[in-house]
Amino acid sequence: MEIEYIAFDSFGIKSSCIRVVSEGISIVVDPGIAKETDSFPLPFAERVLLKQKYFLKIKKACKKSDVVIITHYHWDHVVPKASLYKNKILLIKDPKMNINKSQRERAQGFLKMVKPVAKEIKIADNREFKFGETKINFSKPLWHGRIGTKLGKVLMVTIIDKEKRFVFTSDIDGPYIPKYADLIIKEKPDILIIDAFPSYLLGFIASFENLKRAIKNTIKILENTNASLYLIEHHLLRDYRYKEVYYEVYKKARELGKNVMTAAELAGKKPAVLAGYKKYGPTRWKTWKRFSFEEMNKKIKHAKKVARDRY
Repeated sequence: MEIEYIAFDSFGIKSSCIRVVSEGISIVVDPGIAKETDSFPLPFAERVLLKQKYFLKIKKACKKSDVVIITHYHWDHVVPKASLYKNKILLIKDPKMNINKSQRERAQGFLKMVKPVAKEIKIADNREFKFGETKINFSKPLWHGRIGTKLGKVLMVTIIDKEKRFVFTSDIDGPYIPKYADLIIKEKPDILIIDAFPSYLLGFIASFENLKRAIKNTIKILENTNASLYLIEHHLLRDYRYKEVYYEVYKKARELGKNVMTAAELAGKKPAVLAGYKKYGPTRWKTWKRFSFEEMNKKIKHAKKVARDRY
């Protein structure tokens, strides 16, 4: 199994796109892209240029692949451009069941666009597909974050050949739902890509309590799996504090001797969010403390007190 890490947040764009070549079949997972938000420490023009650069890489990856997987219908996971899917087998999240309103609408538009050009389109939810000696397993629909979130549901993907078990979590935000950590552990990954917690949204739609859960569940995954590589990616890499936010995860990884890094670091580069911070300085967060369990407990206690006093 060979894996190409095509586009990720650590490269400076909203994306989680990979290409897997296994036993004669080539698979692209989540060919989507969007520019980073204003809290990302790069000028607007640079963010736009990065989006253009990595879209071309995604386009090339799709062109030389046989199968395209769509785990859900957010634009950083699927580009609505018909030419990417011409003559491809599409394995997609169910566009009608276990899906929220906005994703359902996007899915309808996407299917209308790709049906005339795709080789085949198959619903993937909770199913297994086999291409020669390569198996692709899909989870049941999982919440994109907390239970009941308006962001809808996604599919986790496991690709298996004679050599490796590769697991791609899609967007489960951590995970901070404990049973999702158990699902990952059960898959026994050799390589694992975890979409880490959206800390850049703390104080908006993300809470310190859920961050603490995500960190504890990530540590549980590290303790109960033996992957050769753990990529911590996507949402967390939009925050230049990410190493301090995931302080407890990195600390545990060092203790266990686990190989935890970003896609940029795997490619021998500094994550774009750190390079931008060093070059241009801070955006939203001027000062902060290391996010130890002790510090997070203080934040949670304060938030609960504020809530009690307010209501």
